[in-house]
Amino acid sequence: MYFWGNSKLLPLGVVLAGLLILRTITLVVYKKRNHTKGKDNFVIGINTISYIAGFVIAILAVLIILKVNVREFFTSISIIAAAIAIISKEYISNAINGMILMFNNQITIGDYIKIGEHEGKIIHLSLMNLHLLNENDDLVYIPNNNILAKEIVNYSKGQTHKTVVEITSGLEEFETVESIEDFFRKALPDINEHVLENSFRVRIENLSEFTITIKVIATLKYQDRLAERKFKRRIINVWLSRHFHSDHRIRRASP
Repeated sequence: MYFWGNSKLLPLGVVLAGLLILRTITLVVYKKRNHTKGKDNFVIGINTISYIAGFVIAILAVLIILKVNVREFFTSISIIAAAIAIISKEYISNAINGMILMFNNQITIGDYIKIGEHEGKIIHLSLMNLHLLNENDDLVYIPNNNILAKEIVNYSKGQTHKTVVEITSGLEEFETVESIEDFFRKALPDINEHVLENSFRVRIENLSEFTITIKVIATLKYQDRLAERKFKRRIINVWLSRHFHSDHRIRRASP
């Protein structure tokens, strides 16, 4: 039977206790200094390092209890470990990139970002992937390798948030871009309460023989995802209402 006082487990116990104390002090000081209540990148990063260190110490403790020579054990499995490392290269790369993201303040939990074709709120970071909650409340898992390899738009880092609504319609419905802007301003008389002055505009995105795609662009005054959803819905509803009334007038005018 192994006792702490007369075995090699004592140094491992001291190291483990030291890591736990250091982790606790680090997190307390960090949260107090940054006024952080929940989990953020740094907290998750520190916890992840603690879990990995604890796992390694547990493995060493098991080997010592089983009276296995630790040095000979790791020497004997070095070839197998090298083969596993080659096979698991993607996983190792993902884990390293995950650690980079955890200690990087460019994107943090709670940020609303766009990466590739995905757009949503970051709700968690792990060693393997980033968890993104999109506007449809779908949980998207993006590998950490993809995150560092693509351009990221972080809407939450600025003091304001730009929102874009894309509309595709028949070419015959449009007169001028200015008339479309005037239509939305008249249909939304309280628009200046929600968007910055002179930020509301309409831009032609694509033009074909029969259809035209426009983007309604506005910069909201506040970073509120619920308010942004309501704003987008109002834009779409106003446009659908215009489209419906236009069709209704055409039908009434037809013999």
